[in-house]
Amino acid sequence: MEQLQAVANVKKGFCLDPRIKLLLMAVVATSEFLYSHTAFMIAVALIPFALLLTNRQYKTGIIFFVLFTAGLVVQAVQNSIQFPMVINMLIVLLVGLVLRLFPAFMMGAYFIKSTTASECVAALGRMHIGRQITIPLSVLFRFIPTMQEESSSIKDAMRMREVQFGTKKFWRDPAALVEYRFIPLMISVVKIGEDLSAAALTRGLDNPIKRTNITKIAFTHYDVITVLISAIMLVLTFFIPQ
Repeated sequence: MEQLQAVANVKKGFCLDPRIKLLLMAVVATSEFLYSHTAFMIAVALIPFALLLTNRQYKTGIIFFVLFTAGLVVQAVQNSIQFPMVINMLIVLLVGLVLRLFPAFMMGAYFIKSTTASECVAALGRMHIGRQITIPLSVLFRFIPTMQEESSSIKDAMRMREVQFGTKKFWRDPAALVEYRFIPLMISVVKIGEDLSAAALTRGLDNPIKRTNITKIAFTHYDVITVLISAIMLVLTFFIPQ
C-alpha cells in the first residue's frame, strides 16, 4: 500500500480534470470558427492564455498573446490601408491562421503539458472511450517529449559539426541543413513511434479486461469555477456591440 501511495502523485494547487480540459479545448476550437465577433474572439483566446499562465507556461503564453494581439491590430488596420493583392491575400491568410487556429493550438499545448499519460487514459476510461482512441493518445503523450529530446540531440550534433544557420558550411550548402536535420529526425520519429506503440501494448492497454488505474481524477471546485467564468465571459460578449 505504501508503494502504491508513493507512485500515485496527487497534484496540489490549481489543476483541472482532463475531461474539463477536453471540453474547453472543444469549445475553443469550435467557437473561433462559428462566431467572428471581435469581443467573442478575444474572450475565447483569454481561456487558453489564462490556463497557460496557471500552468507556468509563461513563454508560450506571452508568444501567443503577442501574436494574437498583432493579428487583431493587423485586422483592424487592414481595410484602411491598400496593399497589393498578393500581400493582402497573405495578410488575410496569416491573420486568419493566428486568430482562428492559434487558440486551439494553445489549448492543445496546455493539455499536453498539464496532463500525464496516466491521467489521460484514466479520464478516457471514465468517459467510456474505446481503445482505438485511448491507445493512440497514450502513445502521443509519450511521443512528443521523446521527439523533442531527439530533436535537441540532433541539433547539438549539428552544432558540433558547425552545420547550422549562419555558418560557413551553411552558406556553402544550404540544403545540407535540411538534409542533416530532418532526415535523422524522420528516421527517429518512425523508430520512436514503433517503440512507444510496443510499450503501450506491453503495458496491457489493448487488454479487453477493464483495467485499473492508481491515478486519481475527479471534478473539483477549480473545474466548476473555470467552467462558470468561461461561460459567463463568453455569454457577456454577445451583449457587446461589434
